Amino acid sequence: MIKTILVDDERHALESLKLLLDRLFPEKFEFCALCLSVDQAIPAIQKHEPDLVFLDIQMPQKNGFALLEVMPNREFDVIFTTAHQDFALNAIKNTAFDYLLKPLDSTELQKTIIRYLDSKKSDPVQSLLENLSQQLDDLGIVVFSTAEGMEFVKFEDIVYLQADRNYTTIYLKNQPKLIISKALGQIESKLPVSRFIRIHQSYLVNVTEVLRYDKAQNFLIMKSGDKLSVAIRKNSNLTKRFA
Repeated sequence: MIKTILVDDERHALESLKLLLDRLFPEKFEFCALCLSVDQAIPAIQKHEPDLVFLDIQMPQKNGFALLEVMPNREFDVIFTTAHQDFALNAIKNTAFDYLLKPLDSTELQKTIIRYLDSKKSDPVQSLLENLSQQLDDLGIVVFSTAEGMEFVKFEDIVYLQADRNYTTIYLKNQPKLIISKALGQIESKLPVSRFIRIHQSYLVNVTEVLRYDKAQNFLIMKSGDKLSVAIRKNSNLTKRFA
């Protein structure tokens, strides 16, 4: 059985989640504690050493992220439950297994638990990375590794990318540029083809950031004011894209 702790400041939410899990997965969960606050949850986690914690985010006094801050080396998985989608990126940065919106949908909860159970049958690190990647894709976010750490960037904030041998410079809206130690082709595979197009061996652009295509001089004018050369062999693809 999966040793589980539920944390939510609303008692009816705790009871509802417990009943729903019992109905969807009979005799699969051992509910070690139902906690109404972070201060209740911390000693319960220390005592029971759960496998899984369902954690509300917005709670009085201390929110769900505060719990994780005092347990940086936790060995349990976390599934956030919240009524606010704005916390999704922070949840991902805290390596949550999943992030469910209230009111909880039984089908979505069931899918999450099935993925959680499957992850325990395979390599846990790989499962976590695959799950994280799917969450990021759903949110329109890509992760870049830099010398300073990990940068979480929204697709919509990327203006264009420029190749420089084995490095790539990423130009962002109203943010400092990023320099990544990967070739442009490697990064291109992480970005959606519906939004990004290769116009040159040196340039990959966000089509929503294009202001004008100058066919006479063969370059794109970006909303940022930058002018980017278009390779002759890319003309037809570009014309079809903006037709």
